[in-house]
Amino acid sequence: MRSLGWLALAALLVLPAATAAAESTTVNGPALAPGDHWTYRTNTSLATGLALNGLVTLTVTSHAPTEVEGRSFDAYIMSVTGTGTASGTFALRFGGSAQASGAWTLSGQQVVDARGLKILSSVLDLEANGTIHTNSIPLAFELSVQNTTSFRIDSDPWQFPLTVGATSQVTRRMNFTEDFRLVYFGGSPNPSRTAGIIWWNASYSIEAAAAVDTPAGHFDAYPIRESQPDGSETLSFFAPVAGNHARTEARNGTTQLGTSELVSYRYQALEPPTFLGLTTDRWAFVAIGASAAGVLVVWWLRRRRKPATRDEPAVPVKAGP
Repeated sequence: MRSLGWLALAALLVLPAATAAAESTTVNGPALAPGDHWTYRTNTSLATGLALNGLVTLTVTSHAPTEVEGRSFDAYIMSVTGTGTASGTFALRFGGSAQASGAWTLSGQQVVDARGLKILSSVLDLEANGTIHTNSIPLAFELSVQNTTSFRIDSDPWQFPLTVGATSQVTRRMNFTEDFRLVYFGGSPNPSRTAGIIWWNASYSIEAAAAVDTPAGHFDAYPIRESQPDGSETLSFFAPVAGNHARTEARNGTTQLGTSELVSYRYQALEPPTFLGLTTDRWAFVAIGASAAGVLVVWWLRRRRKPATRDEPAVPVKAGP
């Protein structure tokens, strides 16, 4: 595949493989629902020399049986959107290198297995453009990467419920296609394509809870490690109260390829129950307000009905003849 950095970006978007239950050593799957969403602050390095910084949002759009690689799964469908800044160093065709800066956008969709929250397929489209700051004339650049990946899972012991300290290996075959295009200084606008089908097994493990601080707050999170056959790994810190990871780190050996930190989220399963859009405590405020208004209305009506009285001078009564 063209870019470990691109794989790192995709890995940062994958949900972790567990969510905590009431017992400290047992984990169960979260009850995700359409409308649940998580926004992350990301920092990812691509093989082109660019570093991408910005925000990426995952949103659950549906929960339904879905077929991937000829097999049916109980799956969550998630939309992926993101924007941010791009900066780094480009190697120039005519020799040397130069600093570059610009902006990027990300869009796509992921299908995630509800039994273990493993990624089943993804379609991601990354677009970046900006300026290469050469010593002579600044050059405009355009970068695009379209990646389509799906997995055929042959053996999958990593399913709920899980126990802290457990390890498993998932046997799977990856089918991928990636179109890569980088245009500057008269380069070809035609993308180069990389495609293939390879065995891409993954080893999973889950560790005891650890404290994690993010822009979204403080979380007690369970580190979940996913190791790939090329030596890369993703470490996700799952926060039960958020229904997703609070922080994720993607590494290639000792090199950190990217990170993501939770900025904001909505996890409806842990929200207070509502009736007609209001929670119980809000209905209590409504009831108090209605009672107070009723008292005021009764007081006003009684005041309207009460006969007016005023002090008048006494009229003398004439005595009879």
